[in-house]
Amino acid sequence: MTVVIDRVNAPKDPQAPTSAAARLRAKGQTPGLYKPRTPIYPKLVHGRWRTIKWALMILTLGIYYVTPWIRWERPGALPDQAVLVDFAGRRFYFFFIQLWPQEVYFITGLLVIAALALFLVTALFGRLWCGYACPQTVWTDLYIHVERLFEGDRNARMKLDAAPWSFDKAWRKIGKHLVWLGIFVLWIVFLGGLAAIGAGAAGR
Repeated sequence: MTVVIDRVNAPKDPQAPTSAAARLRAKGQTPGLYKPRTPIYPKLVHGRWRTIKWALMILTLGIYYVTPWIRWERPGALPDQAVLVDFAGRRFYFFFIQLWPQEVYFITGLLVIAALALFLVTALFGRLWCGYACPQTVWTDLYIHVERLFEGDRNARMKLDAAPWSFDKAWRKIGKHLVWLGIFVLWIVFLGGLAAIGAGAAGR
């Protein structure tokens, strides 16, 4: 004798909650408009791809912080900053290239080529840009590295979050957020200094 169990059309308990919201209501709780925040604890990995990711993070952050300080001599009273968007002078400098507003089609062409190159690389190699060179990925990697320095790897962070507040937990959390804030302030000060350099160069 063969017994066939129909799991799809099996009778259900009409009293059983059918959704997360219904389960909360069954417990006497009111569901909110948004899902509660779930902490994410990424684990440190090792290997060739992680090494490549570290190298690209250092390279991209180096380009961001070093490029504005590169000098490029130009004739006359033109600014000597290698890469500069001169709003006052209505010009864009990129090493030996100088673009005027009426030459915006050059920038448009470069942006179109860059977009097509991004689509091509993504189609051929998957999420290469998003996983290795996207600014959001690079900065997130840097912040996670700072968090790992203060709180340890995944298991240590989970244990720390579950532990009651103590001096050890407080200084780790406060220190982490202070360094994060310092990175942000450095970024703002850096952008402000860059704008001042550009304004000074344009006024010469």
